[in-house]
Amino acid sequence: MDLRTGDKAATVEMTSDLSAELTRILENARKQLEEEFRKRLEVAVLDASKTAGASAESEREQAVVEARTQLAAQLQKQFDQTLQQNTARLQAEFEDRMNASAKQWETERARLEEEMNVWRTYADAQRQMGESRTQVEILGHFLDRAEPFAPNLAVYVAKPDGLALWKTRGSTAFPKIVSRDTIDPDAYFKTIVVRDKIVAAVCARQPLKPESLDFLSGALSLAIEAFGVRLQNPTPVAAS
Repeated sequence: MDLRTGDKAATVEMTSDLSAELTRILENARKQLEEEFRKRLEVAVLDASKTAGASAESEREQAVVEARTQLAAQLQKQFDQTLQQNTARLQAEFEDRMNASAKQWETERARLEEEMNVWRTYADAQRQMGESRTQVEILGHFLDRAEPFAPNLAVYVAKPDGLALWKTRGSTAFPKIVSRDTIDPDAYFKTIVVRDKIVAAVCARQPLKPESLDFLSGALSLAIEAFGVRLQNPTPVAAS
């Protein structure tokens, strides 16, 4: 779903809810004022009748009209005040909910942008390592792409005496020779296996994102294997 469409839909829904709430409040206020008007008018008519006493019928009717006009003005004023107060309250609620929705949207958008950047990095890493012409170039691309997920990172390559340190990134010191049995248990350690043979290893220290290192280490293994296949089966050069 388009997130912008969802955001607009949420805004429309909130506006509709608040409009319905305002309509309900004003309808209740109108009914209450009408009932109050009826009761107060009855009292006003009775008072006018008593005041008029034996006066002419026209004077009594005039008193009733004046009482009705005065009451209508008072009740209209009360209704206008109720409308203004409830409109202001609902507007404040609407703004609060809109602000909360905007913050939630910004948080979600930032999360999605970060996730897209991660997958873009994965795709670039696979492409660059796959296009590399040497194993050194493959390892270099791996370091470049893995560094954002592990600032303190090291790559080891297989030597006759074990896994030897090749290159590092960051300020952390790494041992010259390493194995799964000797590495710090709190460190990230992943061997790169190609055709059942350990050819390299990745080591990192906190802070790090292990799921990203796992993905890129898997891509590194595939790239090294594909590179070995290309060496064994070079592309024929077309005759000129």
